[in-house]
Amino acid sequence: MSLTKRGPKTRAGKKFLENAGPKLHENPKQALFMFGTPSSQLLKDLFRDLSMMTKPNSKLLDRKKDCRPFEDIEPIEHLSLKNDASLFAFATHNKKRPHNMIIGRMFNHKLLDMVELGVKSCMLLKDFACEAHGIGAKPCLTFAGELFDTDPIYMQLKSVLIDFFRGVVVDNVALSGLDHVISFTAADGEIAMRHYRILLKKSGGRVPLVDLAEMGPRVDFELRRSQQPTSDLKKDAERQPVKGTVRKRKNLETNVLGDTLGRIHMMPQTMSYQTRKSKALKKSHGDSAISDAAKEAVANLVIRDEPEGVPGDARIKRSKDYFKNRPIKSHTTLTDVANI
Repeated sequence: MSLTKRGPKTRAGKKFLENAGPKLHENPKQALFMFGTPSSQLLKDLFRDLSMMTKPNSKLLDRKKDCRPFEDIEPIEHLSLKNDASLFAFATHNKKRPHNMIIGRMFNHKLLDMVELGVKSCMLLKDFACEAHGIGAKPCLTFAGELFDTDPIYMQLKSVLIDFFRGVVVDNVALSGLDHVISFTAADGEIAMRHYRILLKKSGGRVPLVDLAEMGPRVDFELRRSQQPTSDLKKDAERQPVKGTVRKRKNLETNVLGDTLGRIHMMPQTMSYQTRKSKALKKSHGDSAISDAAKEAVANLVIRDEPEGVPGDARIKRSKDYFKNRPIKSHTTLTDVANI
């Protein structure tokens, strides 16, 4: 019997596995909203509103789960793998921790970190007369309070909340697409969440008049417990893919016109260059008399080599033309001519 892993049998199964596999640019993070046993009606209504705020990147599971995340996280990891979700929110209610809410993140379908919050007061969407925002709209997130920048637990909570509500990561956002604001304020041991609708009114100019209208939910949390990620898992989660990074090339720069300029560093070199003009054709000072004498001697030799039937004047003329077309070197001496 073969123990190899079986592949998908259908095209839909293959497409599902490819979509759930690792990618250079990951899919938008999906959030799971789940209820434990027991759970309160207040948390059920709040989770439905939060699920509407994060649509279409959220899924609400109505079936209750008998699970305690701080004691056993394996059931939630299984649901994360089954639904391809990297965020979860779990609601429980008991006498020790009433209206308890746990939010956390997964990496590779394993628990990365989570924070436990207690709901002290809550007003839902239905309690406000303001119109709700559009599905899939990207919100503006604001965090007020120095604890979000100094305390490690609050910094972790800020990172988790950003992952929950930021939606799809984009490069540019249209002004008309910014239609709601989610504000978090940390003060006196509480975290106040407020949700506003952005209203663009006429101002008589190009820049509209911005007004805010609260539309809910309005929630006041208290921080209870938290679990920090391990160093190894956090290092793996923060690792960036090599293909997605652009390597900086040394000694290259781009000017204002967009041209790429390079700088080359070379060691000192000793090289001799051959030019078109040969040194043999150049006359040195003091050799002109010797050169003229050598030319005359060569002319006489050429005259003696001519046939006897040619007149003397013609022979002299031919010897001069021959010597004119084929000059000798400037350093030729009378001794060299005699050897010819």
